Amino acid sequence: MSTNFPNGVRSYGIPLPGRNIPATMGNVFHVDSGHAQASTTNSGKDHRKPLSTIDSAVGLCTANQGDVILVHPGHAETVTAAGGLDLDVAGVFVIGLGSGTDQPTVTLNTAATADVDIDAANVTVENLHFIAAYADIAAAIDVNATDFTLRGCRFTESTTGENAKIWVQDAAAAASNRITIEDCRATGLLDAANTHFVNFAGTGTGHIVRNNTLMGDWGTMCVGGAGVITYCEISNNYIMNEASDNDSCINVAATATGVIANNIVAGAAAQANGIASGDCTTAQNFYGVHTEDLSGILEPIAT
Repeated sequence: MSTNFPNGVRSYGIPLPGRNIPATMGNVFHVDSGHAQASTTNSGKDHRKPLSTIDSAVGLCTANQGDVILVHPGHAETVTAAGGLDLDVAGVFVIGLGSGTDQPTVTLNTAATADVDIDAANVTVENLHFIAAYADIAAAIDVNATDFTLRGCRFTESTTGENAKIWVQDAAAAASNRITIEDCRATGLLDAANTHFVNFAGTGTGHIVRNNTLMGDWGTMCVGGAGVITYCEISNNYIMNEASDNDSCINVAATATGVIANNIVAGAAAQANGIASGDCTTAQNFYGVHTEDLSGILEPIAT
């Protein structure tokens, strides 16, 4: 297959594994804030002269040709205003390289309105570490377009009192159908002002939340919302919510439809923390317990 990197992609001369890097006929842009030659005015096509911000790379992308933005290990970017990072070109992949302390970071700071906007369809973001570094950020990732995928990302708070009340927010009505959040990890999000990890307030269809580990304090719910979503899949998640509100791990609207299955949920208010599944089919969800030598029980209780 002919692509812009038929022999693989290289970073600093080291071949990279290709399992998370999509084959593409589009352009490949390199982003590395720590590189001595980094600039927002570079072409970004040569890893030896990378772009210094993800936003500058997005501005060079062409819609719907599968352009890939490779964010190098150790890259650090700060978002200080609403739409400070705007992924507004359709069909773009933003792929972080590196793991652990080398995982690229996007820090939200300076204002409670600081956020990352998803304003074009078919955008994928993978392997970035998002950090809340300001008090009560309203909604860190604001999804305003269809078919957004968030995969393998990490979410943390920089210190006590600096937090994102909502990490992922959908759009009103059906403007952000088919959001997929998978293989992500959010830990230590213990600010009492937090309300949701993901808030489904609109009427989107086809949302998927699967294979995530989410541990924090969400006073409204960790996953869900008041929007009547349809044909959703919420599966294989590990959720621990330290809030004491009822049904605060997974909670969807009374007439929401889809499947909620194989989740393990736990929290501070015993089984009351668990799942409110609306009209969704539920199967093999378990409520975890904090007592030695005891196992979890079905949630909701088997009938």
